[in-house]
Amino acid sequence: MKKNKLKIEIADKAGFCYGVKKAVEHAEKAPETRQRPIYTVGPLMHNKIEVNRLADMGIKTIDNPESVRKGTLIIRTHGLPKELMQKIKKNTVELIDATCPFVKRVQNLIEKLTQEGYNIVIIGEKDHPETIGLVSYASKQVKVVNSVSGVKKLKLPEPVAVVSQTTQSAEKFDTLVRELSKKYKSIKIFNTICSASNERQEEAANLAKKVDVMFVIGGKNSGNTTRLKDICSKYVATYHVESEKEITKKHLKGVKVAGITAGASTPTWLIKSIIKYMQQI
Repeated sequence: MKKNKLKIEIADKAGFCYGVKKAVEHAEKAPETRQRPIYTVGPLMHNKIEVNRLADMGIKTIDNPESVRKGTLIIRTHGLPKELMQKIKKNTVELIDATCPFVKRVQNLIEKLTQEGYNIVIIGEKDHPETIGLVSYASKQVKVVNSVSGVKKLKLPEPVAVVSQTTQSAEKFDTLVRELSKKYKSIKIFNTICSASNERQEEAANLAKKVDVMFVIGGKNSGNTTRLKDICSKYVATYHVESEKEITKKHLKGVKVAGITAGASTPTWLIKSIIKYMQQI
């Protein structure tokens, strides 16, 4: 009996966002154009397969950049805490700041708002590298919330300004803003979710409604990829995979149309590799 060919639909916005694409381009050029050794401060992005590929090019990941006195430091896309950046700039090393421009915009906004007297609420994950960096730009009180219960427990004097981790889900942001608006009268709201994250989430939801199964490709430690998985799971069976090794025939049993999206740190070559594998099993 002839096997029916699997149809695969791919989200247009799957894969590298602008910030990650530029960061990878900087990293790929660095071994030939910059002083060696080349380091990234923490993983350049949350995708261990791509980080390993860069490591094979001689780009090392370190967690203690203050100790580096020779070579080139690449600042990760998530940005770094303000104090650490100041220390690094005093070192006699070359510096490539690959902080995502959207993240940098939020850092500057927080700094400006606290100078104007606002206490800050950041909607995001408190242990995420981006959020840790954002917190450091507040010279007044700052709190990170990620749930309605977290908002209800908040003890922060007015006036309050609200920003978001750039890869937060729009749905969560709207939900928590409604709760914050009930709690505070003197409040300013800034939706700082990057446009690419918004578009990626909307597109993933629309695709999930039309297919038999969804595969979300990206690092298991990637916040934006996890959110894509959560969004798609509302509509169809969804699997978060880092590579083709995690996909079996069982996942595709009875499937006529499979959908694919990918996190902002997922390279095109990896997406293509997984698609090719799915077409062959």
